[in-house]
Amino acid sequence: MKKHLFYYYLTAIAALFISFSTISAQESLKIVRGKIDTLKALPGSVHYITGVAPAGSTVYVNGTEVKQYKTGSFGAELRLAEGENPVLVKAEFSGAALEEKFSIFLVKPQIKEAVMPESDFPGVVVSTRERAYLNYGVGEDRLGGAKINFLSPGIKMELLDSANFLYKVRLSDSRHAFIPKSLVKREPAGTRPAASLTSSWSVSKSGKSDVIRVALSDRLPYIIYQEMEPRRIVAEIHGAANNSNWITQYLDLESVEYVDFNQVSHDIYRVNIYLKDKYSWGYKAEYIGNSLVITVKHTPQPAYKGSLAGLKIGVDAGHGGTASGAVSTSGIKEKDLNLAMAYMLKRELEKKGASVVLSRGDDSDLTMYERVDIFDAAGVDLMVSVHCNAGGNPLRPGGTSTYYKHIEYRDLAKSVLERLLELDVKNFGLIGNFNFSLNAPTFYPNLLVETLFMSSLQDEEMLADPVFQNMMMKRVVSGLEDYMKKVKSSLKRR
Repeated sequence: MKKHLFYYYLTAIAALFISFSTISAQESLKIVRGKIDTLKALPGSVHYITGVAPAGSTVYVNGTEVKQYKTGSFGAELRLAEGENPVLVKAEFSGAALEEKFSIFLVKPQIKEAVMPESDFPGVVVSTRERAYLNYGVGEDRLGGAKINFLSPGIKMELLDSANFLYKVRLSDSRHAFIPKSLVKREPAGTRPAASLTSSWSVSKSGKSDVIRVALSDRLPYIIYQEMEPRRIVAEIHGAANNSNWITQYLDLESVEYVDFNQVSHDIYRVNIYLKDKYSWGYKAEYIGNSLVITVKHTPQPAYKGSLAGLKIGVDAGHGGTASGAVSTSGIKEKDLNLAMAYMLKRELEKKGASVVLSRGDDSDLTMYERVDIFDAAGVDLMVSVHCNAGGNPLRPGGTSTYYKHIEYRDLAKSVLERLLELDVKNFGLIGNFNFSLNAPTFYPNLLVETLFMSSLQDEEMLADPVFQNMMMKRVVSGLEDYMKKVKSSLKRR
């Protein structure tokens, strides 16, 4: 019995000792990570501080309350400025307070730029400016040469040749393209073209888009396009070799099914982005730092089949100001008809519950870039540009037509054309790969409507009638509704 009592008292004393030790440990404030004297990093760098305080405390870091977990642990993220960064950590509990003060000195690292002799790279290198784009060749027409895609600024490429207003540039060992001279600048002698190993990827959901990030050490030229079968977005990064040993893909993605890659040649790295939905709602590629970021928009889901309600639709009235466009035999100016029909289209769309952004609401003379910027800034879901056509035999009807550039928007243009042809006008055609600036964006579905021919006497008579103008715009709206029905019925998710 005495032996049992001895073990009982011994156990109780040990438990009491452990309890006192735990309480003593918990009633202290300890910085576990981030308490350093000097840090070499760029200003604005993120610095993490973690620690432990008595459970149930209210913890502040530099006056901002931070979350404390049940374990007593807490953490904070600081952005450091160059020089001294004072840090005050305070834990308040049971009417008491504990503090820990220290400073972190951020020293900007001295980066020595490698100065290469001119003989190191004997060629000439140019880098892209804002709004730079690639052309397939040196061909020219009233719409300019055939574009491949736009590029981010700061991409260095070797200059190979010159033709009129274009430079021929090397994308990779086996590929070249052409770029307007005004949209690049020459780099100092000895500058080498960009090249890079690829690093890790991430594929995540952000707001109304899925975002793919491919880390590189330099900005490289890229060609990006969409394929219908298999349904995917392809980005070919030139000058890149694979060193991507992990690709993080989250399970809440809405537009992207999965991603993979191919090393097409020793210096062309192909990014494959496989899509969930039949109808693409837009994508764009841009550099953020040296990471190529590809944003794929989620498909909007209308409230009911065919509904345009809730969509933000851009409506462009072609020409304007000093740009009259075509002028009919009787003197009607295209710019005036386009604006009148744009307002009719706006009214009909608003009846369906859509909101409308006009590129111009009066007789303004806007550049194509300004029109695109208006729609980009507004975040439109879809865009329609309204024009009238001209040319050909004035004694014959010219007809109506719709236009797209990117294959993924062909069905949109087709749906609208089918409705316009209900008016018993001549079918001038469904025109693809159209090199019109407002058809160039890939970040939202878009089409150009060429209503009828100003130069045709028969078409002119119909275009001069406001009733007929409104009938055409109603058919445009019906075509958009038909397209949204197809989109709605094709969605895998609800």
